[in-house]
Amino acid sequence: MKNRQKKIALLLCTVLSMSVLGGCGQTKETEEITEDVAIVEAANPTVGDLKLSGEFIATINPDDSIYVIPKTTAEVMEVKVKAGDVVEAGDVLAVLDDTMAQISMKSAQISLDNAKRAYNLSYGDGATIINDIQTDSSLSKIEDGVATQQESFLDAMDSLERYKRQLADAQKELADVRKKYDYREDPEEIKDYAESIDKGTLEGMNEYQAAMTRYQTAASLDAQWQAKVDGYKQAIDQCEEAIENLQDSIDSTYESYSQTATTTSISNGELREEQKQVSQNSISAAELGIEQAKESLKAYTITAAISGVIETVNIKEHDFATSSNPAFVISNKDSMVATFYVSEDVRNTFSIGQKISLEKDVAQYEGEIIEIGSALDTTTGLFKIKAGIKGDTSAMLSGTKAKLTTDTYHEKNALIIPYDAVYYDGTQAYVYTVVDGKAKKTNVTTGLYDVENIVITEGITKDDTVITTWSAQLREGVAVSIRESENGAANKTQE
Repeated sequence: MKNRQKKIALLLCTVLSMSVLGGCGQTKETEEITEDVAIVEAANPTVGDLKLSGEFIATINPDDSIYVIPKTTAEVMEVKVKAGDVVEAGDVLAVLDDTMAQISMKSAQISLDNAKRAYNLSYGDGATIINDIQTDSSLSKIEDGVATQQESFLDAMDSLERYKRQLADAQKELADVRKKYDYREDPEEIKDYAESIDKGTLEGMNEYQAAMTRYQTAASLDAQWQAKVDGYKQAIDQCEEAIENLQDSIDSTYESYSQTATTTSISNGELREEQKQVSQNSISAAELGIEQAKESLKAYTITAAISGVIETVNIKEHDFATSSNPAFVISNKDSMVATFYVSEDVRNTFSIGQKISLEKDVAQYEGEIIEIGSALDTTTGLFKIKAGIKGDTSAMLSGTKAKLTTDTYHEKNALIIPYDAVYYDGTQAYVYTVVDGKAKKTNVTTGLYDVENIVITEGITKDDTVITTWSAQLREGVAVSIRESENGAANKTQE
């Protein structure tokens, strides 16, 4: 565009100069000499590639990002990280209240201990002296006493499990009340909020009364469910104490009569393998219960599944973490991608591995296209493109924007001349070539172009000499003098 403006300015200057010179008595012969020779630069077309680059707005995000979802519902006791922290895979992010899991673990251990004692009683070394024990009249009393203790133990275990379920239900109801009436731990939070309201206006007074009504309802429900929670916890403590006492009593009996065994296990001095297998199965089942309890305990410790940066933290201490909401989002910023959207025709110019450059604030990054969308994005009506970013991307923030530049349209092995060498007659493009020392107007068909060069698809060949600069004398049939160009070509007058 600047070269065209120069051409117009030069033409005006030439016309004005001719007018002035004519007014000063310049001869006709001088005018003809000036007009008959056009001093220009010329060159042969080059064969090469012409590429255009495009700029796009890309969104930066980690290529590897995960949601950390709790495996159970429980109160959050401690949050160990905050947004922006760098963590390694396996690091502890938060700890939940594992009271219920610990109770289950103790119950599973008690069941295993009892299964092992029952096996030893029936099939251990004491079974070899069963005949002597059979004559002991006190055996039946001991067995009755043990049986009674075991029944009491089982009843206590049933009660413990029942209270555990009821406690969980009450805690959930209490959590629902807190969520519904919008306070964290104490309804007094609502009252404090109500007291802070400006009651000098009708609107403020209405808001105050509504808050106090909400406070009174919340306080009543909170007290109701808190009392149930406390009652169930107390009942659980009592059951645990009863279970511990019964277990001590059963242990004492087993220790006193460790050499005894029941006669139902013996037939002709040999152990009944079928009954022995049943007892062994009980031990295996109890051991499995231990493993399940251990696995359940793990759910109360939330850990990082990958190494990376904590993007968001969605839980606070004393909240109730649930498996329906992610507690954390972790991103691996060692692998960041830039996502942008393009039209179908631009998409078709891209290829996997194509180089890109990215400008983010004052930093520059390199990368390459790693994914070309094959389906139209319904939200944007465009095709999604992803580019991997190389180098240190740790300073990049997820979800931010950056300017991305990459090649779009291109032509290979094309005939290329300077953009300013092409002129237009309406819509018809043409150039001036040098033939027998004179300018020849040659119609051409153009292709891809940028601010400096343009592709010629028809009209000339690579052997043609194309005039690349403008002159006021340049026209069809005028003699031309080729002056030295910037690349050092020698002057040559075409006659």
